[in-house]
Amino acid sequence: MHPSFPDVLNPQSLHRWLRKTALAAVPILGLTGCDDCTETSNYTREGYLPADAGWVVGSVHSSAECSRYCPSSQVCWHYDWDRCTVAGDGRLMCTGTEVFCGPRPCGRLPAGLRRASIALATPVATELAAAAHLEGAAVFAFRSLERELLAHRAPLQLVRRAHSAQQDEKRHYVSMSHLAHRHGARVPTVDVDPAPVRTLLELAQENAIEGCVRETYGAAVAAFQGEWAAEPVVRRVMRSIAVDEAEHASLGCAVDAWARTRLSRAQRVLVDDQRAHALNELGQQIKRPVTSEVMSILGIPGTTQAAALSRALAPLWEQWA
Repeated sequence: MHPSFPDVLNPQSLHRWLRKTALAAVPILGLTGCDDCTETSNYTREGYLPADAGWVVGSVHSSAECSRYCPSSQVCWHYDWDRCTVAGDGRLMCTGTEVFCGPRPCGRLPAGLRRASIALATPVATELAAAAHLEGAAVFAFRSLERELLAHRAPLQLVRRAHSAQQDEKRHYVSMSHLAHRHGARVPTVDVDPAPVRTLLELAQENAIEGCVRETYGAAVAAFQGEWAAEPVVRRVMRSIAVDEAEHASLGCAVDAWARTRLSRAQRVLVDDQRAHALNELGQQIKRPVTSEVMSILGIPGTTQAAALSRALAPLWEQWA
């Protein structure tokens, strides 16, 4: 059951619903099974070897022995380990066959954001650096929103929520930067060109894209990661972020509702057109492949899971139309 419009305006209700949606996404897919299976032979992946295991460097162990320390099977992944070897630096290298059945390899953005170059050694490091960069960019986006809401004499409550959102995004930037650094990534500097105060129509059009569509989907993805990321610290960070992102999505809805009272019918049609365009663009973006490593470690939804989240959110977006 999707939330009612008053529930969308309540951040706590919206977050509870988004979390239920995230929890449901993978189990439902599990019932239908995974498809597009690919098998990788002689696949090697690092396992966890406790200090008290007693295995010496260079030793090779059987599949039965390795099963205790090599990565276990997950949703849409299955591993058949043939052997594992203790490397010279003490790491455990597991070798065998990976069977993968599933898809192969968002937040509020400010106007004037300059493109950053992010190309790192691993997909996980690249994803985390990009996420941290976007969290930093969102600080500028909400700063601009606060300034423009003041200029257009919006209700003080909306202005305060936009200001509070900046503090949220600063925390998110720090948290995601720490995760990126854990994986050896350097977060690029956030550069945003200054922009003048826009008209109310321009503000409403951007909010339809960034607040109503991108923030809402981003909140759903954060909730998904908070439940399904394999790395515990990522789950913990994303669960905290998901609560704030639900508030930001709710703020986008509230700004939209207020702005509509100040716009003409023709202008409201233009806002609706922007939202429809953003939804169509999102539908194309979620079709982009995601690596199995990113899906597993960070809990980023693959194309199938992303489509399931988008379908679940569709009734919510329809209420805003």
